[in-house]
This record gives sequence, C-alpha cells and structure tokens, in this order.
Amino acid sequence: MLGRLSFVAFSALLVVACSESGPPTTLSFKPEDGEQRRYQLYSDTNIKVESSYGKRSEKLKTMMLLDYEVSDKSDVYSIRMKPQFMRMEFPQGDFTSFEDDGRGSSGDSIRKMMDAGFTVDIDKDTSAMVDFIIHEEPEDFRKQGLDPLQEILNDEFGRPGFITGLKVEKGATQVVELKSPLPKITFTVEDFTDSTVTLSAAGENDEARVFGYVILERATGWTERLTMIMDMPLPEGVPASNGSMRMVTSIFPEDWLYGQDLEYLRYSEPFEIDNTDFSELNPNDKASDAEVFANDAGQLELYGGRISMRYIHPGVSFEQMGSMSIKVKELIGKDSDGNPLDIDLYESAIFTYTDMNNEKTETTIHALPLGWTDVVDNLGKMTSIEATLERYETSFEIVDFPIEKDGSSIDMEGAKAILVPTEDDNVFELTLTSTNDAYFDSQVNGVSGAVLSTFSKDESSPQWVSDAESRALAITKSGSYSVKMRLNFEDELPETIELKFNHITDNKISEKKVTFYDEETLRSDTTIAPVDTVPLFKSDAREVSVNDQDLKFSSSKLEEVEPVSFDLPQLYLTLTPEQSAVCQVSVTSNRDDNKTDLVMKENPDPNGRNVLSSLKMPKKVVYQLMTEDGVQRFFYDTEVKVELDCDGHPEWQQVDIELGEQSWMIPVDALLGEDWKERETETAMSDFLRKYRFLNASGKALAVLPQDDERYSVDYLNSEFIDFVSDEGFLRIGGRVHKVEKLVAKGEPVKKEWPHQLPPMPDFESLQEAN
Repeated sequence: MLGRLSFVAFSALLVVACSESGPPTTLSFKPEDGEQRRYQLYSDTNIKVESSYGKRSEKLKTMMLLDYEVSDKSDVYSIRMKPQFMRMEFPQGDFTSFEDDGRGSSGDSIRKMMDAGFTVDIDKDTSAMVDFIIHEEPEDFRKQGLDPLQEILNDEFGRPGFITGLKVEKGATQVVELKSPLPKITFTVEDFTDSTVTLSAAGENDEARVFGYVILERATGWTERLTMIMDMPLPEGVPASNGSMRMVTSIFPEDWLYGQDLEYLRYSEPFEIDNTDFSELNPNDKASDAEVFANDAGQLELYGGRISMRYIHPGVSFEQMGSMSIKVKELIGKDSDGNPLDIDLYESAIFTYTDMNNEKTETTIHALPLGWTDVVDNLGKMTSIEATLERYETSFEIVDFPIEKDGSSIDMEGAKAILVPTEDDNVFELTLTSTNDAYFDSQVNGVSGAVLSTFSKDESSPQWVSDAESRALAITKSGSYSVKMRLNFEDELPETIELKFNHITDNKISEKKVTFYDEETLRSDTTIAPVDTVPLFKSDAREVSVNDQDLKFSSSKLEEVEPVSFDLPQLYLTLTPEQSAVCQVSVTSNRDDNKTDLVMKENPDPNGRNVLSSLKMPKKVVYQLMTEDGVQRFFYDTEVKVELDCDGHPEWQQVDIELGEQSWMIPVDALLGEDWKERETETAMSDFLRKYRFLNASGKALAVLPQDDERYSVDYLNSEFIDFVSDEGFLRIGGRVHKVEKLVAKGEPVKKEWPHQLPPMPDFESLQEAN
C-alpha cells in the first residue's frame, strides 16, 4: 500500500518540472540562476485491481506544497525540489507532515527523505533529464514491491523539459513519446497571450489514455497551472493480475486560493435564480471598522490536514459583506504562556461569507504548517495563533452588458462575462470568470428566467472524462472557478442586461491584530471575549425547530389566548416566554379521586421530533394536558377546566447594572442582590431566562454558557440556575452584552378560564368490524 502511495506522491512531485515553456516565439525552459518557485500540487488517484482474492478499489489523495530552487551550471539546470508540506489520504488512514502518523521508523524515513529533498538535472541544449538525485533514500521503500523512483525515471512524461522548440502559434503541435503502456502525447497550442501559453495534451492507445491542459509562462517556461488526467494499467511490480489506475494531477501557483477537490466538483446541481433589482443597492451601506473588527479573538482548530481559523464579524450584515475584503499577514504560533514557537505557517486560503443559517458574517483562514523536523512537537505546544487582519476597500459597479444574437463579452480588471447563443434564439449561455480581485456576481437583471450551474465544464474534454474532471480542467484552463448561467428571454431580446461587477482595491482601510485560540482555551479562559454570538432562541439561530416554525402552535395576545385540541383527545395552551413568566396555568377535572391528578405542563417538543435544544430556549411555551408524571397525554370522556392567572401584562425593563470591559461576565450579586442564594438556589434555568435577558448591540437575546465543558449538551429546561454561576459569582454570556433587562408585570391582573369536554372513547369493536 505504501509503495503505491509513494508512487502517487513522487509522480506528482515532478509534474511541475515537466511543464517548462519559453520565450515569446518558442517554448523553452529558461530559469534564472537562484530562482525560487513554490507550487501547490493536488493528486487524486483511483486504483482498481483484480487478483486471486477478488476485485477491490482504493482512492488515494495527495496535497503538496513544493519549493523549487534553480542552480545554473555550465551545461545543466540543477533544480532542487523540496516538499514543505504533504498530506496523503487513503483507505487505511492518512499521513500529514505536521502530525505524528504512528508509523515509527517508516514515518521517520518519509520525513528524512522529504526534508532532504531531491535534485533533477536538465540538459540546457536538449532539455533532457540527465540525473535525478534522492538525497536521503530509505531502503524500506524498495521492499514494498514497487520502485516508485524507477517508474518516474523511466517515465518521459514525468521528466523536466519534455516540451522544447514548440512554436507559439495556435494549432502548433509537438508529439512526446512516453514509456509503454502510455500513448504518444500530442501537445497543441490552444491559445496564448503576451504572458502565457495554453497547451492541450491528448493521447490514447489500446491500454491507456491521457488528456489535460498546461498553462505556461511564455517568457520563462515555468508552469502557471496544470491539470492532467491519466487512465492506464497499474505499473509493473504491483502484486495484482489485472488492474488500472486513474490519476488526476493539478498544479497551481503559490497564491492559488481555491484548492482542488474532485469530490466537491462532482456535485453541481443547477438552480433557478430570479431577477435582481440592483437599484435597491446602497453603495454607502458599508460596515464600519468597529463592526468589522469588533472581536479581539477567534477560534482555531486542526482538522482535515490543516489549521482552520474562524473570525466572526458580528456587526456585519449580508448586504454589507461586499463592502470589505479581508486579508491576513504575520501568522505567529504561540504556546500557553504566549511565547512564539518556531512554526512556519503558510496561508493557503482565506474567504469571507455570510452563514445564512444564523445570519452572521465570518472570515475563515486556512494555514499549513511547513517543514519536517520539530513541526510535530511545536504544534503540540501551540494553543494560539496571533495574526494581523487587514481590511481593503472594495467597490461595485452596475454594468450594462450587451445582448447580441451572435454573442458578446466584456473584460473588466481581468474578470470576464462571455455570452454565447444556443440552438434556441431566445436562450443564451453566460459564463462568468473571475480573478482574486475582480469578479461578477452570479446575479442578473433584465431576463425572463435564469438557471445557474455552479461550475462550468470544459467543452473540449473527451467523453471518457468525468464531469468532475471536466470541471477541474475548465478551472485550470480559465484560472478561476467560473460559473455558467442559462438565460431565457421570452420576448424580444433586450439591448442590454445588468450585471454587478465587484473590485477589490489595493487601498488598505484598516488592520487589527487578533489572536486565535483553541477551543479548550476559549472555554476555560473567561477573560477572552466570546468569539461568536450564541443566541438564546432557536429561531434566532435558524435551526430546525418545530415549536418556532409549525403554525400548529401559535401564540397570541393575552386577551386572545385559548386552548386548542386539534380534534384529538388532547389539549394544549400556547404562550409566549414572557407570558409564561407572569402567568400560572392550572387545570381541574371531573376525574375519579383515585386517578392521578391532571396538570397543564410545558412540553418542549410537542411534535415529538426530538428537536435539539442544547443552549436554546423555545420562543413558544406549549402547555399540554397530561398526568402529573407525564405518562398519559390522551384522555377520553373527561371534562376539564383550564385556568390562566396572570399578574398583569409582561413588559421588559432595563436593569441598572454596570457592564465592565468584560461585558460577557455578569456579577450575580449586582444583578440579583447579595442574598440571591437564599431565593434562587433551586430555580430552574429556564425560569430565570424568562425573567432576565441579556441583549447584544443588535437587540438579540444571548445564551448563558455553562461553567464546564458540557456546552453542547445542556438543556435549560432541565438545569438549575445555580449550576451556571461560577465560583467567583459570575454568569458567562454567549456574546458581548449591551444591556440587561428584567421582565415585570404591568397593569391589571388577567384571569381567564375555559371548560373543555374531551371526546368519548372510540367504539373499537365497530371499527374492527368496519375493517
């Protein structure tokens, strides 16, 4: 298994060096002495084998960060290649350069080899590879039944400088001979600009087939981007009587922010979109720096072979998100004492988005720890990362895009909108491509209908290429995650439609130094401000909540409240949380004295769907008729009278309490008085949260956090208030508190009662006869 894994890794290792190009009129590899390059490499391999044990398949994934350094010697270019980061995923587990893989000496061998790196020598005149050096070659690799290095050295497609002397003109071709069973590969110039040349690569024989794109720097010959798909038999030496290997390898520059994930590209469900009225956009609706950088801290976690950092912008709405572009610099890992650690952190991605499930805007940063020695130990000591977040000015423009029957296009700051006709005169396809700093929104105004496909496919791909692979090829070819829309015009074609163009400028507005902590530190250190807002009510988090979304249980004004039975042998009364805090609900019945008493008791999940309620309160309090023990909830031939006794109408009043710099820590003595323990020791937490509320600056009620690590399994309805008070006498709130309010009853008391007759017992014998 490790042998096959190594083959994938090493095959991918040399692909960058295989994609050399050259001067303006002829492609040649012309690196400079001392030149350094860094590339991201992604490889997905699907292996299928048949043996005496039957059929099986395995998927292998590799991601690398590769450094290249050129030495210009008399007759060769000597290129030192050193992986700085590597992650491999396979069925039996995975290997990541910054994690202890538990392999012992085998894992140590990989680390020594990768840390030492490799050198390839390329003849300047012929571009032939004349030497390949493994500076630290582990012996046990040759015991795996496959010599990956031999495979690479004998693979013409895997050597540097396989393209030389190809003219830079559309249609120009060059054929490269590869080692059997791979076919001859024809490289064709598809397109070129002053800076790049786009080549297609295609070849097929009875045993194998290859297709891909290589985008080369025209002046230097270095690779800009590359995706190659190879479908071929397993290499010689694999212990299987029959088998095949399909490898998709992609190379991107160091600053590529999109990554590569074929599983993600596999799913692209189109969906309809409506016209967008851009006239309602307000260019002055921009978030302030105080709103963008309201938090001093964020959360970090290690998962999926990378470090992920989340920073919440609690004051930024979805409409305001476009008014900011966040970048990051100066990532410094620190230990629990705040001392810097010797960890080289590489920013691999950063993106800002609004989570529509809870209406919050956040920035996510992905970082990779580089290196092979000491990185595991240093990461084990790391509890925080200090970083500087920068905010850059953004602008948008509503563009009149021409609609012409033969198609049209515009290019703005490198972002492109390309319209092409279809067989239907009233239907067009619009492709939108972007750069890191310029893009068109996937919104239009002026069409009868539009269908958006998440990612475009490469129209020139052969049929044997899958949809996910075709999308990967299109991304490589265009240099962006382009999207495609199908536009429909029912009447005459308009002269123009409206598109929204967005541009991120080089003008830095502000910056802030923040610290990202691991989850354990955020839970235990109450001096750190909450990095996220934890809303008190389910609907504020937009979670699945039957109580909040099902109109079957609806609340009303006190004057209009009444029980409902839904024509069932049941009875319910629904109140708001505020009403339940100032009212008492009781019931009397004509039941036999020997039977269990009936009560109107709160049912937190009246639809019985086991809705998650941890650290959440329902916005509707549903009382249900049941026995005191809660066992029986269906009743027949019973007459009851429900009574509602309220002290008045509920009203929130602000509490005069001083909120310090740590507004998320509320002193209980100041809130309830020094004698609160005498009154509140056995108070249910749900009752307390219906009498007091803690509001953030936007007026949203915040949750109260527990004092232990059971944050994600706390039920307020079955918890006591005293359990949430720290040893120092504080309540910890799930966000910055703007004000505290207390519920009081105002006006005259309200008393209501309703008699109700539950239905007779069904005649089961008649029902059975009818069936």
